[in-house]
Amino acid sequence: MERSEREFGPGSVTVPPKSLARPLSSQAAREENTEERIRSLLWRYQPEFVLAGSLEILFTRNSSTLVSLSQRKGHGTLRLHVLFSSAPAGVLEDVIRFCFTCKDQAQSKTLRSRILDYVGENRNQAIATVARPACYAPEGSIYDLEEILWHVIREYVPERRLKRTRPSIGWSKRATTELMGKWIETPREEANIIVINRLLDDERVPSYYIEYIVYHELLHDLFSISRSHGRWVKHSPEFQTREKTHPLYARAREWETRELHSLTTSENAAR
Repeated sequence: MERSEREFGPGSVTVPPKSLARPLSSQAAREENTEERIRSLLWRYQPEFVLAGSLEILFTRNSSTLVSLSQRKGHGTLRLHVLFSSAPAGVLEDVIRFCFTCKDQAQSKTLRSRILDYVGENRNQAIATVARPACYAPEGSIYDLEEILWHVIREYVPERRLKRTRPSIGWSKRATTELMGKWIETPREEANIIVINRLLDDERVPSYYIEYIVYHELLHDLFSISRSHGRWVKHSPEFQTREKTHPLYARAREWETRELHSLTTSENAAR
């Protein structure tokens, strides 16, 4: 086989970013044990890799790709999110079948769904490995996100004031042209975090649009991910219905459609 790749990400299942994770105390031993279990399973499905010793197994904290297999000139690299280091035999077997043997699209979809079920059911275990990230500063050149967060809670999410802790908020370390906002779950004793794309700290961006982005991210605190039609859904119908009650929702989305592209284009040109 000259080269092939197979991978999938979490879809709408939230897994902590790799920069926020820390190893468990016995993580190295756990990974070594799981690697042995995977190689044992490979005798059944792909013995040539075991005999040749040509498969490298790596555990990562990559939150965008949970499982990936690359093969080139007889050598393979299987990358698994660290969450799989605690997976039961049945889940590991599904991973091996998905990566190495499954050619049927329907069967592949079934295996993928079962693997994502495991991820969704154990997401709290992943969150428990998260360390407190570096502080995100709320004060920008144009906007102060702390002031915006307080305004959004007071005006649009009053029930949030009843909770013991409130999320921290800050600008991203650098401007990107992708996500405008991100909700990060942390261990229970820590405050969750809202990170807003530094690209929006710009006088060309109206304050109501940033309010809308903060509001959207804050709703993740009220509406947990849910299972629907075989998929984990971050933005449930209830989430979307509540989101549209924001009085400036239509105006913010209109600005996003009309103006955001020019903002991201100018950012790309500046790089």
